[in-house]
Amino acid sequence: MSKLAKDLKSTPFTEVIELEKTVTPDVEKRVDHIFVRRKKICTRHPESFATEEIARFEVAWPEEPKEELNESTKVNEEVKSSIY
Repeated sequence: MSKLAKDLKSTPFTEVIELEKTVTPDVEKRVDHIFVRRKKICTRHPESFATEEIARFEVAWPEEPKEELNESTKVNEEVKSSIY
């Protein structure tokens, strides 16, 4: 998962209210576990009813840059230039 999850936003037809949001990092799996509880209210309905939604998902951490590879290529270039 390279993109972050988009939060729901209110529209002219529904109002979205975030009731609870919990972010728990997991160092071993390198992801964030996210729990969201929100209330959606239908504003166009005459009775304007509300529903509650629970969502759970994971967001992967970005990969760390691998600088070791860059250093090894620099060493190889220095060795090649000293040989010639």
